[in-house]
Amino acid sequence: MIRRLIKDPLLHFVLVGACLFGTYQLIGTPDTTLSDNTIVVDRDTLLTFIQYRSKAFQPDMAAQRLDDMTAVERQQLIHDFVREEALYRQAQALGMSENDYIIRRRSVQKLEFIAQSMAEQAVTADAEKVAAYFDAHRQDYYEEPSYTFTHVFIKGDTGTHKASDLLHQLNGQHVEFSHAARFGDRFLYHRNYVERTPDFIASHFGETFMDQLARIKPDTGRWQGPLTSTHGQHLVMLSEHQPGRVPELAQIQTRVEQDYLRWEQQQKQELAIQQIVGQYHVENRL
Repeated sequence: MIRRLIKDPLLHFVLVGACLFGTYQLIGTPDTTLSDNTIVVDRDTLLTFIQYRSKAFQPDMAAQRLDDMTAVERQQLIHDFVREEALYRQAQALGMSENDYIIRRRSVQKLEFIAQSMAEQAVTADAEKVAAYFDAHRQDYYEEPSYTFTHVFIKGDTGTHKASDLLHQLNGQHVEFSHAARFGDRFLYHRNYVERTPDFIASHFGETFMDQLARIKPDTGRWQGPLTSTHGQHLVMLSEHQPGRVPELAQIQTRVEQDYLRWEQQQKQELAIQQIVGQYHVENRL
């Protein structure tokens, strides 16, 4: 357990923060031999600058990016850093950072960002933990029922007799799914509906149509109906009905792993932040 804690990057983050705070209180601003008008540009400074600009706290990636830069690109990077640093120092000198909530929030966001990046490095997708996460969040992966069908539309409410004759013709001629557009009237929405949810279908046809569709069985070789909608009559070839379900973990493994990593990272990030908050005494004077 102790060995595991020693290797935890988030623990390092908290300890380093505490040490820096204590050191600053004891000795003040480091490197007091340098003038306030001196801006030091070195490799570590540029690597930190790259990571903050890219919003990715990944030293190896930043180092590779710096090494791959051309001379012109590196000079531009130095120019951007010096410009930002000079403006920041001038703002501090003018007292602009005092009681400035925007600067306060940006400082907090930087620490949150570092904690997040540390958490990302500390979390791995352990199979047992991913499975446990899936079991605890099964309903998050529920898939709505869906229907795949095509239809032939007969306009108006009095088209029942016409619909019956057309139904006989479609089945007699063995009209296929892809040939439905050759028959019937023009419909306001789509001719083919592929893996559509009940809510989507009801929004086009009405609840009555959806209730009727739910009662028929899929059959790719037979036209069925007529079904009544808010627009008229419909002859339907229902090729597939997929009931609502939660897929097996193996079917959505990658998605669940990504969700687990994101969730675990958030937990570790919040833990690190709470450890920092815990170093302070809160005196409530309300």
